[in-house]
Amino acid sequence: MNSEITLIFIWIAALLFAFITIYTLWWSLYWDRSRGQRRCPRCWHLVLDRFPFRCTECGYFTLFKENLFRTRRRYGWCAIAILTLITGTIWLRDQLTMRSWWSLFPDRMVIAMLPWADDGETLREIPLYLANSLILGEISDANRLRLLSKCVQGDSWGTPGSLVWMSKYASIVEKIDLFPNGVIVPATTLDEIDQGLNAMAPVFELNMPDTWNPVDPMFIVANIYDWWPTQSDVTLRLCAIRGIPVTASTLERLAREIWQRASSTNAQSTAYTINLGPLPVGNHSGEISIEWKSTLPATAASTPVSHAHGVVTIPISVDVIPTINSMSPISNPELDALVKEAFAPGMIRWPLGHARHAFSYQPYQTASPELEAVGFGMIAEALEDGVPRRRLNIWWRGGRGGLRAGFEIELEDQIALDRAQNGSNWTLRIRGDEALARRVAGIYVNTPPTQWWSGTVEIPLQVSDRMNDRTTGRSDRGRAWVLQEPIDPANVKSK
Repeated sequence: MNSEITLIFIWIAALLFAFITIYTLWWSLYWDRSRGQRRCPRCWHLVLDRFPFRCTECGYFTLFKENLFRTRRRYGWCAIAILTLITGTIWLRDQLTMRSWWSLFPDRMVIAMLPWADDGETLREIPLYLANSLILGEISDANRLRLLSKCVQGDSWGTPGSLVWMSKYASIVEKIDLFPNGVIVPATTLDEIDQGLNAMAPVFELNMPDTWNPVDPMFIVANIYDWWPTQSDVTLRLCAIRGIPVTASTLERLAREIWQRASSTNAQSTAYTINLGPLPVGNHSGEISIEWKSTLPATAASTPVSHAHGVVTIPISVDVIPTINSMSPISNPELDALVKEAFAPGMIRWPLGHARHAFSYQPYQTASPELEAVGFGMIAEALEDGVPRRRLNIWWRGGRGGLRAGFEIELEDQIALDRAQNGSNWTLRIRGDEALARRVAGIYVNTPPTQWWSGTVEIPLQVSDRMNDRTTGRSDRGRAWVLQEPIDPANVKSK
């Protein structure tokens, strides 16, 4: 029998039990009233209307007329009813100590109440209850798909792609495709789950400075939380800028920038950078719109290819002031050695994929607390006989292990990089750059760095070859996005 139908029968039985018990309690205490008749308080036989009052049935004698109008109490039945209520209450409390009280309701009803999960302490337990039910496999396949559809649609308070949506639905989506060990799941169900996840809007969290200068380019580091299936082909594009006075050249460049997911990491925060270029002095407020497209290839359970797309709009604001925060240069052999260690893995190379080359770096090498005030802005170049074949601008902060970092590719000669070999005439040069180091302030807005690494180091280029497509593995510390050049550039609107 369906679990929801079983739960409905349990509710009917529980309500019937409660009704009978409460009715028995009321009947034992208040049902048998005298209704104006004189009755013996002992045997409840009628008593004649003459003084003194004596029961002709049992001989009970009383001088007080009020005693003959008492309500008959059945204390035995009352005790049984009270004991039954206490027993039922203890059992229910014992059940709720191990499970959420939402388990007393049909899953379909709980799913329907999910949009109100941010209203009141009791309703806030709904996402946690549903997430735990998914892990334990206590939700039917039909309700699992119904729940996924609810998460994809969101609600008027938590629209898809917003941080409010993430606080309400993300914990559920992360577990929607989890099943207990040994459970056989139909292929059609798994395919519908993949299609639902493929249509899931990402959540963007922007890191940008509150104040900036009119000289250096304004960079935004966008952390992306997504739940797309590993096999989905995903691209991102900045499709609109409103209220921010970017230059025409910046608009032209942004019109050609399409970012493609190059890692199969799911439900993780991965970042890519948006370069708005230099901005004029003033307090600017507006918004950016990022278009996402996700294509899920056909499977045996689902013949047609599944396409999904959407636009997420995020408000931004920055105060561009005339002054530039000064930073003092710092360089010493110990610091230079840490930078060498950070870039020691060299370059990773893949035989397939749009982006087949990447520098592998380890920002945690500069994670010592004494480097908290140092911004590492670096130009990393792969050199063939001193000629740059790949140039990467990268910046992170010391003391925090590079948990947040930004990067941009300036040069990439893939034909030349394909012939790079270990121990040959290839080297990796890393140069400190003050302008790149200042971009760290856009990531850590509260405590910007006061120093920048100004050294230059050069090491032999180590090349690690992979045997698969870059889209099937992790690289660049799990960064999931690489910049692509579309054939037909789209126009970016500025309003």
